[in-house]
Amino acid sequence: MTDDPTDRCEVYETCEALKTLETKGRESRDQSMEVDARVRYRRHMREAHRREVPLPS
Repeated sequence: MTDDPTDRCEVYETCEALKTLETKGRESRDQSMEVDARVRYRRHMREAHRREVPLPS
């Protein structure tokens, strides 16, 4: 296994947890939770996966 963080399961668990939190916020109409999860997800993708996620339109 390499040192690439995308190879580690816990990194993907973080992705899934943040996407779930975003969905939960959207479904419960909690915009603060939704936006916070989206910001944290984008930051995680940038730092852990070295990918940029486009802003929602």
